[in-house]
Amino acid sequence: MSDRQPSAPAENLPARPEAETFDGLRQRIRDRFALLSPHLQRIARASFEEPNGFALNTTAKIAGDLEIQPSTLIRFAKEFGYSGFSDMQKVFRQRLIEGEATVRERVYSEASSRPAPPDVAELLRNCVTAHVAALNNLLETSDTESIAHAIEMLRNARHVYIAGLRRSRPIATYLSYALTRSERPCSLLDFAGGMAGPQIASIGPDDLLVAIAFPPYSRPVVDVVMDAFVSGRKVLTITDGPGSPLAANSQVRLYVDAGAASAFQPISAAIGLVQTLITALTWTAPNPE
Repeated sequence: MSDRQPSAPAENLPARPEAETFDGLRQRIRDRFALLSPHLQRIARASFEEPNGFALNTTAKIAGDLEIQPSTLIRFAKEFGYSGFSDMQKVFRQRLIEGEATVRERVYSEASSRPAPPDVAELLRNCVTAHVAALNNLLETSDTESIAHAIEMLRNARHVYIAGLRRSRPIATYLSYALTRSERPCSLLDFAGGMAGPQIASIGPDDLLVAIAFPPYSRPVVDVVMDAFVSGRKVLTITDGPGSPLAANSQVRLYVDAGAASAFQPISAAIGLVQTLITALTWTAPNPE
C-alpha cells in the first residue's frame, strides 16, 4: 500500500533540520513524545526498538505489525516535518548505510586528532567535569514524587529482581549489592545463563522488577520489562526519558539524562539515584534522648 498523500503546505509542517541524522530525529521524537497521541507514541516506541525494521520494511508491513492504519504512519512523519513516511524512512535507511559509530571508533578518532598523547591532568579534569555535570543535572531534573514512589515499591517488595546489561550492568550490580547489604532479598536476572525468562515467569504479585537501560536499549531488558508488565507485575524502570521503550511498560519511571560530551557516558548520576533509593530504604529515625 502506498503512503502517497497530498502534501500539506510547507508552512504548515513543523520545522526540521536539513539533512537530519538518525540521532537528531530520535532526540526530536524524545522531546515531543509526551505531546503525541497514543497511536503516535506506539510508533515512536517502535522506531526506537526496531529501527532496522523501520528502514527495511514496507509501510504496509510496519503498520500491520503495529496494528495501525498506514495513514497513521504518514501522520507520524508529518508530525516531525516530513512530507510522508517514505520521506522519514530515508533517515532510518541512511543510518544502516553509514553505520552507527562505536565507542571504540569515537575513542580512536578523538585520540588520532590530537598531535600528542593527552595530558593526564586534563583527562582527569574532563572526566570529573562530565560526572559533576551529570550529577548536577540529576539534582535539577529529578521528579522527587516519583523517587518517593519508587522507594515505597522497593520497601514493600517481597523480592526484587534487577535487569541491566551493557553500561547499565554496573548500575544493576550496585543496586543488587546495596539491597543485599541491606538484607533485602534480590536477584540479578541471569541473561548470560539464559535463565532471565524463567526468572521473570516466577515473579509473584508481591515482587518487583527494577530494569535499567539507556540508548541503545538492550533488547533482552526491553523484552523482560514487557513480559513482566503484560503479566501484571510491578515494574520500576531507570531510563533516559519518556520515549524509552521501558517507560511505557512500567508503573514508575525514574529518568536520568543519558547525554554527555564524552566518549564514555558517565554512570555517576544513575549511581547517585540508586544510592538515594537505598539510603531512604535503610534510613531509620534516631531514638529520642
